[in-house]
Amino acid sequence: MPAQLLQWAPTNTETAEEYEQRKKRLYEEIVRCEISDTVAVNKLKKFLLAEGIAGIAELDYPLRMRYAAFLEKNVKQGKRHLNAFDRVKQYAIQQQMKTLAGRQACKWQYQNQILFIPYHSDEEVVKQFAAARQMETMVWDFGVDCSEQLKRQVFEVLNHIIADNRDDVTRRVTLLALQRFYGFCVENKIADIEKLELDEVEKFYMEIRREKKSGVERFTGILNYSRKIVFVNAAEIHWDAGVWYLERLHLTAERANQSTLRNTVSFLEIRNKENRRYAQAYMKYELGVTGQAVSTICRKYQFIQAFLTTMEEKNLEAVRCKAEDIDIHIKRLQALKIQEKGFNERISAIQHFYKFLEIKGYIKQVPFHAAYYYQKVLPVHHDRSVEDAVWKEVIQKLRFFPEHLRCMFLHLWCLGLRASEVCTLKGDAYFRQSGEAWMKIHQVKMKNYKRIPIPEALYKVMQVYLEKHHIKPEDYIFQNSRGGACLYNTFRTQMLKCCKENEIENGHYMFQSHDYRHTVATLFYDSEVSIQSIRDYLGHNYEEMTRQYIDYMPKRLAKANDEYFSKPNHSLAACLKKGDSFGK
Repeated sequence: MPAQLLQWAPTNTETAEEYEQRKKRLYEEIVRCEISDTVAVNKLKKFLLAEGIAGIAELDYPLRMRYAAFLEKNVKQGKRHLNAFDRVKQYAIQQQMKTLAGRQACKWQYQNQILFIPYHSDEEVVKQFAAARQMETMVWDFGVDCSEQLKRQVFEVLNHIIADNRDDVTRRVTLLALQRFYGFCVENKIADIEKLELDEVEKFYMEIRREKKSGVERFTGILNYSRKIVFVNAAEIHWDAGVWYLERLHLTAERANQSTLRNTVSFLEIRNKENRRYAQAYMKYELGVTGQAVSTICRKYQFIQAFLTTMEEKNLEAVRCKAEDIDIHIKRLQALKIQEKGFNERISAIQHFYKFLEIKGYIKQVPFHAAYYYQKVLPVHHDRSVEDAVWKEVIQKLRFFPEHLRCMFLHLWCLGLRASEVCTLKGDAYFRQSGEAWMKIHQVKMKNYKRIPIPEALYKVMQVYLEKHHIKPEDYIFQNSRGGACLYNTFRTQMLKCCKENEIENGHYMFQSHDYRHTVATLFYDSEVSIQSIRDYLGHNYEEMTRQYIDYMPKRLAKANDEYFSKPNHSLAACLKKGDSFGK
């Protein structure tokens, strides 16, 4: 035996015959691996023989580490020799995967030890990582002294990254980010990713920014990425998690506005643990039982969260607040000069929260009278119709806009749809009835459908668009990069950019999608369409709402003036006729 291998010789003794038999079996197995690098293979044979290895199935990562240490001391080009070790181990795994017992032994699963991605049981995964340039992303130490729950969570996130089809660069940066986050959690003794507090989150972000790592967005984003995977993939919903990811709740599509989809609900801003527990119980009820629109629930929760934050300034738990404590928060709201409707919404949300606490038995009764604070709401009309010259200029230059924006704009201009309705249109929206063109539109805000007649020209334009882009009946017509509904913010940003580039109103026009809803309502009214018909077309429940959309005063007054003064007896010059007492 060479002197350099004596240090690796096993302490147990074996006969010469046993040694030769082991050597023969081991060498035969290595030959079957078909590795062309003879020098590396011979070096590996001698090392494994000296280590007392009887078969290649015994190779593991700790043995690889010992071999790497040996190579570092005795061989100049150690990488090729390590590659040979890995090739033999991977071949051994492939052979074991052919039997039931072998599959169980080689299964890639969480273990309280170091896991090495190149030794994954899925051959396709091994191929994907074969060209990995940063070996540190391949080694995951789950034997480190920290929370078992944390290690299992990190393993789950690791598997998600491995399974995700990403380019090599993105995957490598994401793995590095996860390792950095894992290290941060170990250093700060964090036991559960879902229980990270806001201070800990901010500390992690601060450390990453201070390190000025390349790909900082992925490093800071790994925290949210990890929390989401753990929450969404849990066998049961973790209602005590600091952040909820709404896709896990499987809410019906009718309850969520897909164009402005809210993905999370965060409780981290509520630092008092008891107040957070009450807020989580409330949101569990609202999201799980009430059936209200997600946007409505989340808006109320924002007001409740602000209230609880105020109470925490006085170290008060919600169940121990008295009327005078709540009055302090309400006076703060009054000082902000919030519009009456918004102010009443905030008072109503706080009352609703306390009513929930009362029903659940956390308190005996609501500690304040909301009616005492409500403000009178007076209807406010905003003239928002788009000037004729402006929309005509947009139409004239529309050919310079991208195709999808042209089509989306036409739905605003022709039909007065809400932007959310345009963004969430599906391929089955258009149909013919009695020879006329119609549309079926899901009103996200109203949680129902409406059917309205549409111009023949728009119908034909959209038929061409649907066919050209192979839009199926169940597909969103205007899609985001993942095939979901186009997000409203994306639509508005693109329209603003195009309006500026094409110098609409000399480049000063600020596109507002809702203005066209006012414009359509006003044009209908000017054409003497009844309020009831306009209400049905816009999809309102009440005429009072429709009246707020009609910018009727200026044009109606001008029309009335023209009609009045067009009569001979009402002419301004009538009083100046000769002999008239006013014309003397």
